[in-house]
Amino acid sequence: MAFLGMGWKRGFRDMLRHTITKLILLPLLCVLLLLTACYPEFEYTGDYPDLFSVAMSSILGAAGSYTGGVGFQIEVLEEDDYGRILYMYMVHCSITPIRHIIMQRSDGEYAYFYPHYNFISGLGRLSRGDAFDELKEANSWNQEMSDDSEFERVRIVRRKEAGPISDSQLLSVYQDNYPDTQINRRNNMRYWMIFFRTDDYGRTVYLGLGVGREWMYTDIAVIFQPDHSFDLETGTLVITNHNNYQTELRLFMEANGWNTPP
Repeated sequence: MAFLGMGWKRGFRDMLRHTITKLILLPLLCVLLLLTACYPEFEYTGDYPDLFSVAMSSILGAAGSYTGGVGFQIEVLEEDDYGRILYMYMVHCSITPIRHIIMQRSDGEYAYFYPHYNFISGLGRLSRGDAFDELKEANSWNQEMSDDSEFERVRIVRRKEAGPISDSQLLSVYQDNYPDTQINRRNNMRYWMIFFRTDDYGRTVYLGLGVGREWMYTDIAVIFQPDHSFDLETGTLVITNHNNYQTELRLFMEANGWNTPP
C-alpha cells in the first residue's frame, strides 16, 4: 500500500509539473505565433493581387502576412461605372483591423490609386454613412476618368516588398529612435521596420514598430532620402492615431521632398 501511495504521489507530481509547463509555454507559443503571423514574408494567393498591392502601398505598416487565408481577407464591396473598386481589407494582427479602400484602376501590371486619402480605417464593417460617402467623393466615385496624373502607381505583386534599405541601416535608425530597444542584429528588421513606399526618385518610407523594454512605444514613420541617408531631426514622424494619420503623413512626406527631384 505504501508503494502504491508513493506511486500515486509521484504520478501526481509529474502531472502537476506537466500542467505548469504547459501553462508557461502556452503564452510563449501564442507570442511566437503572433510574431510569425505578422512577419512580412508572405505570398498572397487570392483572386485580387491588384487590390492586395494597393493595400500594401496605401496603409502604413501593412505587412500582408497571413498564410492560407487565416485571419486575412480582401472582399470586393462595390464597383462604379468606370471600373473603380471599393473593397474591404481586414487583418486581425492590427490596431485598426478593417480598412475600406478604393482602387482607381489596374492594367494587369500596375494598380493606380489616389495617395493618402483612398481609405478609411475602423473596427467595423461599413456599408453606408457619411464617412463612406466622403471616401467615395474624395476618390471621384462614378466620375469619368479624364486625368490620372494624380494617381499613385504600384506594381502588382503577390508578396510584400522588403524595401531597398539594408537591415543594418534599418537597425541603426531604429536604435536612434528607440535607444532603449532590445532589438539587435539577430532580429529580422523587416518586421520591426515595415516598408511602405518609394517615390520616383528613390525616397523611401518605413513604419517603425515601437516595441522595447517598456513593451509598447509609439510607432514612427521614417523617411530615407534617395542616397539612403536619414536625418533624425526631420526624417521622423510620430504616429499617435492609427485611424487618422493621412494628412500628417502627407505633410511629412512633402516636407521631405516627396516625388520632387533631389
